[in-house]
This record gives sequence, structure tokens and C-alpha cells, in this order.
Amino acid sequence: MLFNIQRDSGDLVEGYLIPDGFSDVPVVLVSDDEGRIAEVECDQLHSAVVASGRHKTGLVGFKLTDGNVPGLKSRSKLFLQDAKSGLLIYRRPLPSGQINRKVVRIETQLVPHVALDREMKHHFQYVLPSIERYGHETTLQVFLLDKLQSIYLSGRLQVRNHQDFFDKGFVGVALLTDPYYEMAIRLATLKLCSTTKPTFLGERDLMSLSPAIAYFSTIDLQNTDTIEKALKKAPARVRTVLMSPTTRQFACADAEQPATRRDIAAAMDIISRFEVIGHINDTLSFASSLGELLNIDMDRIPILQRNGAINRIAVELQTLAVAESYLEDDLILDYYVRKAIDDAAAKKS
Repeated sequence: MLFNIQRDSGDLVEGYLIPDGFSDVPVVLVSDDEGRIAEVECDQLHSAVVASGRHKTGLVGFKLTDGNVPGLKSRSKLFLQDAKSGLLIYRRPLPSGQINRKVVRIETQLVPHVALDREMKHHFQYVLPSIERYGHETTLQVFLLDKLQSIYLSGRLQVRNHQDFFDKGFVGVALLTDPYYEMAIRLATLKLCSTTKPTFLGERDLMSLSPAIAYFSTIDLQNTDTIEKALKKAPARVRTVLMSPTTRQFACADAEQPATRRDIAAAMDIISRFEVIGHINDTLSFASSLGELLNIDMDRIPILQRNGAINRIAVELQTLAVAESYLEDDLILDYYVRKAIDDAAAKKS
């Protein structure tokens, strides 16, 4: 999906919305804090879209006026979304306290920091969490919203594919998790997915995780011997879900691409370009650094802490040689990142 805003002069908002479907009729959902205002069908012709084969009719432009959105000029809290997917297209600038920076927070846990992302909606004009749900083309488009200077994105992106944007105005933020703790999260999530559909996972995630969901559906996470046997016998497609996911996320172009020792150095190189790097072992320092970067009080913003039940599984995983073999690259990466964080803190003090 491609979209952008070309103009917002108060009484006129113009933009375009090119849907994924070649013959789909794009519709813009207009709303504010009080709810839905209107649904406006795109009716402005963009001939170049037809010529490039992106859309059947080229009717992908929209023009909002007082005629189709009553009181448009006075609606300071205006949201535009793709009516079909709910994807945010545009939001008017915040009346006060807006942070005019472009920030991308790389999510390194399978279970996202939802509360942190929710709070960012009070500080940034455009906020899109869990961006991995929307696919590569839509993600790329969000990075190219050239009319906006206040953007906050977050998600489990393959960082290598988007690192060029650190040279184009975006700053990177990440809270890294402990490798064994992340493995415990993934095992618990896979088991959960066998009986229910967690809201934090999109359809793309569920498709890629489906072999592992089926494999671990009957595992007893309270039985360390059972976990050990399951990890030893897991087929390749299942092992991929658990093998050093953080190294692969930072260094590999594809989420299912296996990591190599060389990828650890590549991951470290990319991480070194981030403005704020924290670790789940010290969330207070991460919150302090993020607050300093954004010039906001982080005391009221919750940072996801270790879950007691998940942590108990992680402790058991540390006793298993097979779990260590799954996480070799992430354990090495984790060691060097924590050392770098500690060294930086020592220099400050």
C-alpha cells in the first residue's frame, strides 16, 4: 500500500491512497477523538499510477473539503485511515507538546512494549506501532512520509533493510532482551497460539510461526526434560523460530535467514548507529536515556519488565546445552552489547 499527504491548508486536505488490490476502490476513513466523521472514496485521477500498472483506474487521490467533511478547518484532531485495513495515513499536528523528531524503535521481543507505544501517541503527530504487520512496501512508504517531521514507528523490523534511513533523519531506539528470556517468551507464545490468537501477532506472523505452533502445542513448559527433548528433535523450520532471533533481526535481510558468526559483527555495527540502546536488565537507564533524547518525563511511562512466570522458564533454559546451542550468536551479541552499555555508563559517571 502506498499513501501520502500532499497538502493540508486547513480547509483543504489532499493526498493519495494506492491500495494493495489492483482493482480495489480506496476509501479514506475520516475521524477525530469523538469517532467516525465520514468515509470518502478516492475519486481523483492519478494517470501515472495507471501507466505504472499499480492500479486499474488510477482513481486513488482524495480531496477533503467542508463539503465531504463538515467543519474540516476547525477539526484540529483529525485522523485519516485506510478504511479497509485501519492503517493510519495522516494525523493533524498536535496542538501542543509535539516532538518534532523521527524515531524508529526496534522491537526485539515477540511480545511488544504496547504501553510505551501507546504513550508515544501523546507526543508524536504520526505514530505506527507493530509496523511489521503491514509488509515491506507499506513499511517503506511510512519511512518516506516527507511532509511530516514528527514520526514514531516501532516494530520487529529487519533492521538491515532500513538502516539507510538513519542517514535520512531517523534516529534508532532499542531495548534489547535477554536471549534466554526471549526464548522463554517465544515458547510460551507458541503454546498460547495453539489455543488462541494473541492480539499482538499479525497474520504474517501466524503464518511464519505455524509449524512451530503445531510442534510445541502440547509441550509442558513446567517440565524442563520435556522442553529439552522437544528442542533436540525440532525440525529445521521450527528451530528457525528460536535460533538467535536478535542477531538475525539486526543483521539479516530475511527473518528466516540463518545467522552466521560474521553476522554478530554486522549486528554490532548497526546497533552502534542507534541513539539509545538499553537492556532489559536495566530498564531505568533505558527510560532515562529515552527521556533525555525526547525531552519528556519518563516517570509516568511504563517500560515492560520481566514476567515472573516467563523468567522461571528462562532460568531453566539456562541449564540446557541445547538451548545454548540455539542461542550462541545472540549470547555473544548480548555480552558485547551489555559490555558496551556498561563502558558508556562508566565514562559518564
